[in-house]
Amino acid sequence: MGHQKTPHTPGGARLRALRAAYGKTQLALELEASLGMGYLQRLELGKVQYPERDTLERILTALGVSFVERREVLGLFGYTAVMSMPTDAEICWASEVFHAEIRQDNIPVYLLDCSHRLLAWNSMVGKVIGAVNSEVGRVTLPRLIFDPAYEVAPTVLNAEDFYSAEVRILQFERQRSGDEMWYRRLIDEMRHYRLFDEYWTKHNVGDRGQVPMRPTAQLQLNLGHGVAQFRLISETFAQDPRFRVIYYLPADAVTMRQCLAWQG
Repeated sequence: MGHQKTPHTPGGARLRALRAAYGKTQLALELEASLGMGYLQRLELGKVQYPERDTLERILTALGVSFVERREVLGLFGYTAVMSMPTDAEICWASEVFHAEIRQDNIPVYLLDCSHRLLAWNSMVGKVIGAVNSEVGRVTLPRLIFDPAYEVAPTVLNAEDFYSAEVRILQFERQRSGDEMWYRRLIDEMRHYRLFDEYWTKHNVGDRGQVPMRPTAQLQLNLGHGVAQFRLISETFAQDPRFRVIYYLPADAVTMRQCLAWQG
C-alpha cells in the first residue's frame, strides 16, 4: 500500500496562511513561541489535530495576530477566544466604520466597545444625553448614566425599568467577557456610585444565562419641553463582536416628531 498523507486541517491551513502573511518562518516562530523543533510543521500539516490551547495562544501571540484572527484560529481548533480590550488601531477602525456605514442623523446612535467606552456618536445623541456634547476623550456609558456629575439620572422617568435593564446587560456582558480583570475593574469603579451600586446589588443574583443575546431597554426622558420615549437596540459588529452600535428607536409618535424636529 502507498503512503497515505495526513490531510490538512482547517486550523493548520489557516495558521500556515497567517504565518506566511506575517512573514515568519516555521523555525523563527517555533523559537518565539517556545515550541519543539518540527512541531509547527506537524501542526500546519494536520498531524497534530488537537493542540493544547496554551500552545496555540503562544503561537498566535508570537505572530502578533489581531483579535479577529485569534478568534478565528482558536475556533477552528474548538476553542473560544477570551474577550480582550481593543487596541487604539482597532478603535480607530471601528469608529471609521461607524461614521462611514452606520451613523444616522434621524435617530440617536452611538458606538461602544466591550468595556462600554463611548467611542463615537451622531449629533442626535447630544439632544438626548446633553453631557456628551462637553465630553472630551472617552467615558464609559454606565458612568454617563449613573454618575450624578453628568446630570442624566434626574431626566430618566422610568428609572426602575431602565437602570435594572442596564445592570442586567452589564452582568450579561461580564459573562461574555469571561469575567476578565479589566471588566471586573470597570464594575468595581462603577460601584463607587451609589445609584449604580444600589441596582447592581439588587440584581446580582448569579447566572444570567437567560438574558437574550440582543438585550434591549426602554428609556423615558424628561427633555424639559416634553417627554421622549425610546427603545434601545444593540447590534454587534459582524467582524468584531467587541464593538456594538446602540440605536435609540422612537417608541411613540411624539418622540418620532421630536427626532424629525431635531433633524430639521
